[in-house]
Amino acid sequence: MPEYPYLGWDPVPGSPTAIDALQKKLTTSATALGTAHKLVEQLLGESTHWRGEAATAFRDSLDGELPRHLKNAHRSVSKAAAQLSTWHDSLVSYQATATRYETRAKLDHAALSRAESHHDAVSATSEIAQSELSAATAAVTSAREALATVRAQARELEETHRAEASRIAKSLSEATDRLAPREPGVMDQVLKWIDEDLGDLLSDVSAIAGFLALAIGPVFPPAGLVLMLVATGASIGALTLHLADSKMRKSLKDGFTKGEFDADFWDSAVTLTGDALGSVPGVAAIAHGAKSATTAVQAANAAADSGTLAATVAGGRGFSSGAWNATDDLRQVENPLTEWALQSTPRYVKEGVKYTFAGAGAAAAVTHYPPFDDNESIANTATGVDGARALLDDGPSAAAKAAQAWAALAR
Repeated sequence: MPEYPYLGWDPVPGSPTAIDALQKKLTTSATALGTAHKLVEQLLGESTHWRGEAATAFRDSLDGELPRHLKNAHRSVSKAAAQLSTWHDSLVSYQATATRYETRAKLDHAALSRAESHHDAVSATSEIAQSELSAATAAVTSAREALATVRAQARELEETHRAEASRIAKSLSEATDRLAPREPGVMDQVLKWIDEDLGDLLSDVSAIAGFLALAIGPVFPPAGLVLMLVATGASIGALTLHLADSKMRKSLKDGFTKGEFDADFWDSAVTLTGDALGSVPGVAAIAHGAKSATTAVQAANAAADSGTLAATVAGGRGFSSGAWNATDDLRQVENPLTEWALQSTPRYVKEGVKYTFAGAGAAAAVTHYPPFDDNESIANTATGVDGARALLDDGPSAAAKAAQAWAALAR
């Protein structure tokens, strides 16, 4: 914290570093809230193609208050982050001004000390002209006035700082009062849910979107491709959040170090495995998109009349095209294990097995929500289903997709 010994007090208290850190955390939270809201809305829209009791239970668990609370919380936290950014910039400016005032006060204080010392020396002289004594007195008065002036300016700065701080505080309060849910405790519940359950929701979104992609893809390929992108993106997000989850890491650590292979261990292990396997197409799409973007930028830069903007646009188009094409190619990769095991069976049997695996994943995801979420037996069964899927379907499929993606990148 800056000190102002010559002004005599700190006219602009506050830590820009701490404010900046909080602002970045709020921005990250706002982004997560916005992503969750978009995924919920998109999934609700796409789930209209899904019929049955499980579909109804899934839509009921996500519909209603949750989308509205997510949207309002996103707006609220975004506004709070913007206000903190403004306050950070203002505080940096105020403290720079206060530092200038402190420098002036230091110089004026030194001048006053010299003037007072000279006045004392002149006053102690027995034979001194009245004009010289008057000049020494005037110098002391002038130095005191200069120091008082800069301190008065610091007082004005302090009032400006206080007024702006009050305005920012009021804006932060309004961000909660006007935009966040008004019911007591709802905002806390939403933020707690985001902190504890967003990763699980993204895992479920991935499973259900993957099933819908399989079901809709043959009828409307573009929609199937979009749903696959949603599924892989959700898996990447879920993997990131679950790896950062201290409870999940602890359950895995206790299993390997203490032999506590309980339900929490298997649930964590299966969840992370599923997230990682589901992320393979997304990582491959990003890699192909990056390769295509690099090629496009190089081609644009080679053009004589190309500029930075043209190269940037070309890179963006190249990335989008490369990621889209890679995703479409990977969507058509079959599970080599089932292809081998069912090689002598009709095609419709293989298709039935494929739908069974995907449908089982979607059904297991639904069990995480009311009215199934409090049933321990159902939860353990869902974990077993996901584990079997990872071993028999997701694992072999991800390996085949990774091999194809790597081969394509190497070309």
